[in-house]
Amino acid sequence: MRAHLSLCVLGFALAVSNAAVIKGGVEIPTYSEPCIRNSPDFNACLKKTIQYLIPKFALSGVPELNMTGLDPLYVPEYIQDYEGGEIYGKGIVKNSYVRGLAGLKVLDVRSKVNDPERMVLEVDFLLPKLQFDGTYKMEGAIGDLVVQGRGVYGANMTDITGTWKLKGHRVTVDGEDYMKIHEFHVRPQIGDAKFHATNLVNGNQRLSQVALTFVNQFWRVLYEAMLPFAESGFDKVARPVLNQVFLTVPYDQLFPLAKN
Repeated sequence: MRAHLSLCVLGFALAVSNAAVIKGGVEIPTYSEPCIRNSPDFNACLKKTIQYLIPKFALSGVPELNMTGLDPLYVPEYIQDYEGGEIYGKGIVKNSYVRGLAGLKVLDVRSKVNDPERMVLEVDFLLPKLQFDGTYKMEGAIGDLVVQGRGVYGANMTDITGTWKLKGHRVTVDGEDYMKIHEFHVRPQIGDAKFHATNLVNGNQRLSQVALTFVNQFWRVLYEAMLPFAESGFDKVARPVLNQVFLTVPYDQLFPLAKN
């Protein structure tokens, strides 16, 4: 359910793909040829550049932006609430690791970046495989089955697809223009998933196994029911990471114009 974290990879890939940038005395190396925003080939260039940079930076990070590698990605805490119909609950996962982001495939890119007041980026992606593990605490119910416990969890997901939709506007800092992301949307679809968790029903191993079996059998129904609630959580997690990058790299170096 937290495939949105793959957006972190896109964020810094965009930031360092286009030019060497100096801000506050820090130089970010040029890793590829710049994509010219007024070029008819801009989207194709951006797609190629992002795909090239993902495995490079997912594993090694970007020291100049104080970003460590994102595969595995450490998530200190994630909270999700849900209430609807026969299902309700609140879950907190901590000290989680996400593995597999380096395998992300960029399927298509669509953009409108010439107007700095109304920037739009859409990126279609495929993640062949993601693995999650960490600790959890949750309470809630699925129909008459009360789920309340804490323990360790794990998940394996395959063929995750979706579209990142970013909207941004210009902000000026110390006379330099930057893009600030004010909206982020993603509604990932999952091909298949398998979950593991200990102690789902606190202190009752038999009922914990019943609950886990139910989740693995009906995970898709549960996921679709919870997805609208999760989308707002995706936005809250992703936007600060994106803006860590977009508010560091000047707009005209992130998306340069062709030189006359």
